[in-house]
Amino acid sequence: MKIPKISTFTKNMFLRQYMPALIAALVYSVADMADALVVGNSMGTVGLAAIAFSIPIFMLFNVIMHSFGLGGSITFSSKMTEGKEKEAVSEFQGVLVTLLIIGAAIALLGNLFLDQILMLLGASKDYDTLFIAAGTYLRLVLTAAPIFFFDYSMGYFMRNDDMEKAASICSSIGSICDFSLNIVLVLFFGMGVKGAGLATVSGVVISSIFQIIFMYIENKRLKLFPLKPSFKSVFSSFKTGIASCVSYIYSFIFIWLGNNAMMRLAGEAGVAVFDVVQNMSYFMAYIFGAITMASQPIISTYEGECNYEECDKLQKNLIAISVITTAVLVTIIGGFSPFILRLFGIVERPTVIYGSFALRVFCVCILFAGLNIIYSNYYTSREIPFPAFLLSTLRGIAILLPVMLVCIFLGKEAFWFTYPVTEVLSFVIILFYLSRMERNAKRVSKEKIYTTTLGGDTSQIGTAVGEIEGFCERWEASPKQMYYVQMTVEEMCSAIMSNGFKEADRGKCNIQLTLVKKAEQDFSLHIRDNAHTFNPFDMSTKALKELEDADSDFNALGMDIIKKKAKSFYYRRYQGFNTMVVRI
Repeated sequence: MKIPKISTFTKNMFLRQYMPALIAALVYSVADMADALVVGNSMGTVGLAAIAFSIPIFMLFNVIMHSFGLGGSITFSSKMTEGKEKEAVSEFQGVLVTLLIIGAAIALLGNLFLDQILMLLGASKDYDTLFIAAGTYLRLVLTAAPIFFFDYSMGYFMRNDDMEKAASICSSIGSICDFSLNIVLVLFFGMGVKGAGLATVSGVVISSIFQIIFMYIENKRLKLFPLKPSFKSVFSSFKTGIASCVSYIYSFIFIWLGNNAMMRLAGEAGVAVFDVVQNMSYFMAYIFGAITMASQPIISTYEGECNYEECDKLQKNLIAISVITTAVLVTIIGGFSPFILRLFGIVERPTVIYGSFALRVFCVCILFAGLNIIYSNYYTSREIPFPAFLLSTLRGIAILLPVMLVCIFLGKEAFWFTYPVTEVLSFVIILFYLSRMERNAKRVSKEKIYTTTLGGDTSQIGTAVGEIEGFCERWEASPKQMYYVQMTVEEMCSAIMSNGFKEADRGKCNIQLTLVKKAEQDFSLHIRDNAHTFNPFDMSTKALKELEDADSDFNALGMDIIKKKAKSFYYRRYQGFNTMVVRI
């Protein structure tokens, strides 16, 4: 596959998102493993088993908070792309309020029916020590449900509101706190699973506090107050997000079956190895998740702007990044498997040999798992949830379950081939499905889109205006509408070149134009530029006396006319660039 060259805008936006997301993914993965690493080394199998019983609850949390968070942030991004800032903020508040209500209900019911929940998860009162330890840890987790939901969903929204660095800093601080407190409370104060639970909850609380602080320091679009939540898109947001998150439901089934199977096939050693392999699968998911977190706001934005060419180019580049990521992960997990096992407290030579075999078999699935994650994110970001839902179902139960049962029947060594066989078959099936489906689903036809990129040469504006004239004629724009479209492009690009750049920087100028013929008689113009922070709509004839440049005077007059004649106009500084949308 030939890797297409992406624009400077796309490259810079992705790098701006990817590095903070990658750092956060690394910190998150270490924090997620902290309980198992610390408690496993200090309490042995009782501590590990107690924490293991909480995994299905975390899977339930993930379904709720990631579905609402991802789906809600996509809706937020779409509204912002259309210039509907107030609607976007109200939809954000509606999602947040919904999550807090659900979290409060879970916290209440969880505490009232804790014993029953533990028994449903497989804990037995016949093992008093284990039952009490599991209850202690799980009570803390359930009580903190509203805070978990707030923290994780806010991360999605912040990344879609140009606060990706702040989101990563907050999550990193929380994860570092979690890991540090695990060591202090469990190893030094001997608080066992209670210490591990308090460390986990404390990390989420601290992360949430910093998110609120950053939200008000950076003063972007997201606001908690005044509280005017809108709930009209809450269900559709959940529907969009759950397509990528339903896998957490399937994970519960897989983990429950895996624990039981390994206990029967290989005893406690088998269960321990299974836990390590699962931790490596979460590590892998976090690393590929950094790619999807960095690309989702860009894909959603481009899809909203109808800049499909750049959207698809980015997807092909993500596939190439996945290949490089796979090479790194295989080197780490496959090459250092005995060391990884010892980190989790597995030191017996036969178990290390068996565990190393399991981890190396797991490595075979990494590339296909990564590609499945990338494809799932791509279609979810485009608000086409079915491919993501299909992939989650294939990987989570439809293929996984029968393959797993066959591998269990074949023995303890064959069990580990469940991972690669499932991922490869899922990838082949999704490629077949995508080759048959309409890839351009929900998209405006290419004939209704005009796009170009201008440099710093003002003569390019005239060329673009001439091409836009032909585009408008083809779609039967009225003479008055055609005039205002051309005028808007000419005035705004001229204003950006004259006022957004210093004379020495003019050669670095890039202006991305996308003009779309909407279903109605309107035309939607999207402009992105790499100038210094500059909002052309702030120019006004009221400031003419303060301006010495005649070109600036004329531009200010033109902006007044555009604002009066446009059906709507909107500006925001996003991902380090000026972005504008005008509806004519």
